[in-house]
Amino acid sequence: MERTNVELHDVYLSDVHFRIRSSCANTNRYLRRHWSSAAAPILEPADRCEVEVIADDSPRIVVDGEILWSDGELDDLVDGFEQRLYGVALARHRRRFAVFHAAALVSDRGSVVFAGRSGAGKSSLALAAVRRGWRYFSDEFVVTDGRRLWGWPRAIRFDPPAAGVPRPDYLADLPLDPDPTECGGEAGTPYFPIPAGTVEPTPTPAPEVHFVLVQRGADTTLSPAAPSIGLKYWTEAAFFEPEVPLGSLVGIERAWRASWRHPDELIALFESR
Repeated sequence: MERTNVELHDVYLSDVHFRIRSSCANTNRYLRRHWSSAAAPILEPADRCEVEVIADDSPRIVVDGEILWSDGELDDLVDGFEQRLYGVALARHRRRFAVFHAAALVSDRGSVVFAGRSGAGKSSLALAAVRRGWRYFSDEFVVTDGRRLWGWPRAIRFDPPAAGVPRPDYLADLPLDPDPTECGGEAGTPYFPIPAGTVEPTPTPAPEVHFVLVQRGADTTLSPAAPSIGLKYWTEAAFFEPEVPLGSLVGIERAWRASWRHPDELIALFESR
């Protein structure tokens, strides 16, 4: 793990401003690749968190003056930082917001949220939507206060490819993180940096939100679900029990079930509705 001069990074997750000072080269590289699209706030900042990532003989992560991680090696700093970033952000969202494991994009019809089990294709659909000109909120963390919806705009990220298995055509041109040259020639994690100007800059009103429960299938289909079923989908996708009202997020023709064979097919099918 390479040490470097201290770099400063600003990451805005909802109304929390994370001010990050890092002397770890790999953590700085990770922040530039994966969180540069979160360098501008979607909500007015109301909270601030000071984070230090220190790469010296005693590597550690300090949050608001408290050491939260010091039990690993230099090579563990990126993973340690990511886990603490998510943990602190989720803790500061409880009781004020609900956070969901889902992807959210903005089309001409409003926000479209894709949720489903791990491997259902949320990130693949987010990538297809961005490439078709939709604006981006997140491929992993979707947030609401019951009146509006937005996301944490991290780079779109995929599971590392299995050894000997070619990547699907829609992932074939993505870079790998870490680069093969940085990890002994082994394949890394495919990711898609969000282009400048692609992030939706303001939250979507709850009545303009569509929720789509997705799974992979032999065919691409899209069918409406009852609002009561949509509310059940929302609750199942929550990282913790929501303490804000979710009723405005569901409505007639705003909850859907879908399967997809190729992500472009489902995005095109939704656009045609």
